[in-house]
Amino acid sequence: MLLLSRIYLLALKEFLKAWWGIWWMKVMAATLLSSLVGWGGLGKTTLARKIYNHSTIKKHFSGLAWVSISQKWQPKAVLQRILVSLVPEKRAEILHSEVDKLVENLLEIQLKKNCLIVLDDIWSIDAWDSLKAAFPNEICRTKIMLTSRNVDVASHVNPRCFVYKPQVLDAEQSWELLRLKALPKPDYLSARDYQKMEEWGRELVQNCSGLPLAIVVLGGILVTKPTFYEWEKVYYDSLSSLKRGKGLGEGHREEVFEFLVWSYNDLPSQLKLCFLYMGKFAEDEDIEAETLYQLWIAEGMVLSSDKREGETLMQVAESYMGELVHKSMVQVIYEDDIYSQRKFKSCLLHDLMRDLSMSIAKGEDFFKVANIREVNDFPFDPSLQLASSSPRQLVIYLDAVRYKSIKYLPFLVNKYNQRRVRSVLLFANNAFPTILVSHVANFRFLRVFALEGVDLNKQSEFSCLSRIHVEKCLGSLVHLRYLSLRGSGTDWLLFPCIQKLKLLKTLRLDVGYYLHIPPWISTSILSKLECLQHLYLPSFGIQSSGKNIKLRFNGLSLLETLENFDPDWCEVKDIPRLISLQKLTVKVKEGYKDLEDMVKCLSSYSGRYLNLDIDMCDPGFGADIWRQLFSNHTSNLQKLLLSGKLPELGQIFGQQKLRNTHDINVSLIHITSLRLWESCLEEDPMPILEKIPTLRNLDLTNAYVGKEMVCSANGFQNLERLVLWNLHNLVKWEIEKGSMPILLLLRIRRCRKLEELPEGLKFLSSLEKIEINGMPSDFNERVRVVDGEAGPDFYKVAHIPDLEISGISGELTDAMILKIILGSSDSE
Repeated sequence: MLLLSRIYLLALKEFLKAWWGIWWMKVMAATLLSSLVGWGGLGKTTLARKIYNHSTIKKHFSGLAWVSISQKWQPKAVLQRILVSLVPEKRAEILHSEVDKLVENLLEIQLKKNCLIVLDDIWSIDAWDSLKAAFPNEICRTKIMLTSRNVDVASHVNPRCFVYKPQVLDAEQSWELLRLKALPKPDYLSARDYQKMEEWGRELVQNCSGLPLAIVVLGGILVTKPTFYEWEKVYYDSLSSLKRGKGLGEGHREEVFEFLVWSYNDLPSQLKLCFLYMGKFAEDEDIEAETLYQLWIAEGMVLSSDKREGETLMQVAESYMGELVHKSMVQVIYEDDIYSQRKFKSCLLHDLMRDLSMSIAKGEDFFKVANIREVNDFPFDPSLQLASSSPRQLVIYLDAVRYKSIKYLPFLVNKYNQRRVRSVLLFANNAFPTILVSHVANFRFLRVFALEGVDLNKQSEFSCLSRIHVEKCLGSLVHLRYLSLRGSGTDWLLFPCIQKLKLLKTLRLDVGYYLHIPPWISTSILSKLECLQHLYLPSFGIQSSGKNIKLRFNGLSLLETLENFDPDWCEVKDIPRLISLQKLTVKVKEGYKDLEDMVKCLSSYSGRYLNLDIDMCDPGFGADIWRQLFSNHTSNLQKLLLSGKLPELGQIFGQQKLRNTHDINVSLIHITSLRLWESCLEEDPMPILEKIPTLRNLDLTNAYVGKEMVCSANGFQNLERLVLWNLHNLVKWEIEKGSMPILLLLRIRRCRKLEELPEGLKFLSSLEKIEINGMPSDFNERVRVVDGEAGPDFYKVAHIPDLEISGISGELTDAMILKIILGSSDSE
């Protein structure tokens, strides 16, 4: 992305200027604002993402949605994804709505919000026509950006829209991009060798037809072959493998595709499998990296022989991903938490890369995709001759309407195939084919089974007995390494036969409802899964007719990940026995005894990541228990949410002999995100909190009842987001020069006695947005510009690109546009 940024910086500046110029001139009567048109691999989506993801752009709009359309689209699914992005709190309602209702809801939202909606990779006029009813023709607050390979789509939507066409790179630009990727530091080469390598590189890059994607992929090959002789071998290999690009035309896609095949063939065997596996996921889908690693491991693609001393298979899997990124085969989003276990948060394939993955997978019978969401796509032909080369991995996409039409799926009902299948990923939109119910147990050799998004409660023909049958059958799949019920809107039982799944490594029970535990089931049932490495418990909790049910985890000595642990129904004394645990997220809701037990048992937890969500704090808890928590977890406690009254922070963080002084050292604490809610602190918390060196997000909601607050010089050196909400007694706030040097977002809400914004705001040059909500009118008027006349405090915020007062966005300024353009070279 950074390399493309350098090459496209000039083009991006030009585009942004035109984009905002049209905005201000208000020449657009319809909702479409702009479009980027060109062939695949030219960088349309890269440019669109840079605009969409820029913090200043995003914060101007009160609603943002990005959805990929591609060649095969479903209007219902597209509308659902847009609405879920705009009103995520209504997700459940949206997923159960029909198209007419979705259109009605989207029209209503657009009349209330200023939304930015990106329709990425829209191929045809028919695709737009199937969606246009949801976008009003009259002037409204919504703006749309689309990317397409078809210029006719943009002109069909709005003949007057602004169209930007990224151009292919010329010979010099192509070589410059390749050089930046493949030879960033050529100092180790002699002048003669470098000259010859440049000659080869310039000739090689001609095969890329000026496409940035192809050039970066070529660079990904060459960067792993830094010597003169390795470049020579690549060059001569290319003479027999590639034809020189002939420019954009009918044969262009085939030429580029041939080039990408060459880059695939250069991968080591294990990386080839991992790359092909990513083709299982939907086009333009962000794939959660942690989940992908677990699937690779369950499928046997991550080799134990690649482990170094002290490494886990998850770390090996991440190293595989790192190699794919290094070779530019995969696009990734990095974790924004520097102390996270993982380097990568999610990943995706460019559509050309996904085409490559799907094509090779089909040719090698690596997996079979049945996309039954699509009207004319029935990949499973009843007359299909079942050869011995039938694929062992199945991927099934369903929706709640079309699954009922499935009469016959030979890969699901044929016993020969059932014995061969090793992996089934079922991605369902509240659907579950009843035909699968009677055949689950026949897939006896499954290693991976994912039932995600299934909602049996909504299917009237799916009886309670059928559900119990499915649960029983799941327990018979004794070869499973990976079982996921994530996001299932179903009242699942913790089925007794789950203890038979002795080889299970990943178990996702983070369903959309409660998990029911019958009173006759042993609380130690999960302890039987001795190979388990990753366990995700339901966030809603469990329900049981028995009393004092507490799940046991003793015996899970290999467990690395445990999420949604709740001491109300989880046995805390088992935590010290989880000797391999690296990531633990805990929710404490029931009071002091649970908290005391939790803190005591956590004293021996040495994992890298700890996330605590503690409700119902009580004044009677005292400072000792909190001091014990922080002293035991200075390095691994990263995210903390505390609800309820707390002792003064000076007592919590102070050493026992200096308990009443603020002169303390908290430099070893590694919390990155802290929320204090209803803490009712009487002493200013800032002198303590500003010393936490890693703190990036701070939310104080009714957390302080004092009148004055000071953020001192050199405090909060890494803070990026600050929220002050319902600080009812706060009158004066001071920010000293040097405090919060990288703050990006400030929210002030309902602090109604605050007299004015602090003078020190003018020193916060990185601040991109201030939100002021629920404040008195005289406070608001001090920072507003009315009829060209600035309020007395406006000079404090004049440098800030985005000022939002009581939900009304401030006008976009030239400073904002300039910051977008000049900052684009530093963005991802």
